[in-house]
Amino acid sequence: MNISNQKLLNFACGSRIHPDWVNIDFSPIDKRVKKVNLLRTLPFADESFDVAYSSHFLEHLTPQKALQILKEIKRILKPNSIVRIVVPDLQNLASAYLATLYKLTNSAQDSTKQNLTGGGGQTESSQNLRYCKS
Repeated sequence: MNISNQKLLNFACGSRIHPDWVNIDFSPIDKRVKKVNLLRTLPFADESFDVAYSSHFLEHLTPQKALQILKEIKRILKPNSIVRIVVPDLQNLASAYLATLYKLTNSAQDSTKQNLTGGGGQTESSQNLRYCKS
């Protein structure tokens, strides 16, 4: 798809402003951004855009409000158009959180056990990890 002659919408753009796109946001921080209440009917005609993009916006909405804005985006997009929505990867974030928590918990347990055994003995968690790796 050649985007040079396409009409492009960047909704809830925040500070991600592109000069070739129609940039809209509820609280514009730049004069190139049009102030639009995204939770109401968008001020654009049906089937008026070829591409719509948003990054890290939908996760701040209730499921009902997210569905409402997506219906509006669908309304203003032409047939066979493109929509790109970027949201956080919850599985990745949860995995990173759990891995960090595991390291912190085991580190704290190892430190406590070393203090109780005089610092010279091996801990249960390190023995268990060694057994799992063998």
